[in-house]
Amino acid sequence: MKKSCIVISIILLLCFLTASCSAGSESALTINDTAEVNTEIFTYFLNDAYYSGSYETEDQCVDAATSKCLEYMAVNTRFAQMGNKLSQNDKADIALEVNSLWRSYGAYFTELGISKNTYFKIKQYEYCKEALRFSLYDTDGETPIAETYIEQYFTSNYVGIKYFYEELYTAVSDSEYEALSETEQLIYDAEKEAAEERYQSISEIADYVNSGVYSIDEAFMAVTGEISADISVSATVVGRSDSSFSSDFIEAVFKQTVGSAFIITNSDHSYLYFIERVDLLSDEYDFYDEYRDACLKAVSESYFVSEINTWVQSCSTVRHMSAVNGCLNAVTSVDRSKYAGTDEYVFKSLQYSEE
Repeated sequence: MKKSCIVISIILLLCFLTASCSAGSESALTINDTAEVNTEIFTYFLNDAYYSGSYETEDQCVDAATSKCLEYMAVNTRFAQMGNKLSQNDKADIALEVNSLWRSYGAYFTELGISKNTYFKIKQYEYCKEALRFSLYDTDGETPIAETYIEQYFTSNYVGIKYFYEELYTAVSDSEYEALSETEQLIYDAEKEAAEERYQSISEIADYVNSGVYSIDEAFMAVTGEISADISVSATVVGRSDSSFSSDFIEAVFKQTVGSAFIITNSDHSYLYFIERVDLLSDEYDFYDEYRDACLKAVSESYFVSEINTWVQSCSTVRHMSAVNGCLNAVTSVDRSKYAGTDEYVFKSLQYSEE
């Protein structure tokens, strides 16, 4: 019964959405014999597919763009069917994002035949899609995901740390060292020796914490040399795929236990992190509140994809091949290398065709 209601709603609301999707350019797709998807929207998704590196033929790119257009229509329809609306603040945020991105990509999209108004609609759809996700799976949603499941994902894929970072000296290569004067070498050797003594001292402090001699607060104060370590100690969350830290750093912090103190450094000890692994869900921090939305998005993804596929599969589609081929020609004929914010990609199928 639920699926039937959704299909009926889609058919009814597609009529409402048709004007916004077909005005101003030729139709590339007809959905459910009622709604028209114009060439601007189709070109946008075709361009994404063509340069994604995920497809080997142009036909596959056209299929992918068609699916995205169906998703675009289904998401907008479902969003409206559930009674959701974008606030004026939402629209203002979208407009700011579009204005910013248009400065980089506007000339490129214009040559593709995509207007700024259409680009706004695409960004609005992306916003509606995420808002729809939360309407379905958040605490007050239609099919809420259990909070314990979200917390479990958070604690399995992230760690919390408090840390103090110190650059002990500026390391030089062997060839750079040989190029130094004798006096400069003496200064460098002294700095390196002092850095090693500092490293050993902080290593002992970490051992004191783990053996119960120091509390972690006492350790941070000893390391920083300050009465209150809050001045120079930071707290943050590290994810398994966090691009802010090296893979070695991430691997090291995940191996530690909550409450332990440890050091992460490089081979020549030119810098170090003095770290405590902390409880992610501690009331002392707002880590969970900060990352909950990202975790909800991750744990709901498979459900959301399945739900969208259900909506999409309920629709019938007719391609207007003359218009579709025109979109493909627009995508393939533009020289991307001359535009800011784009790269000169090589399409996979062209590589295969040359072999």
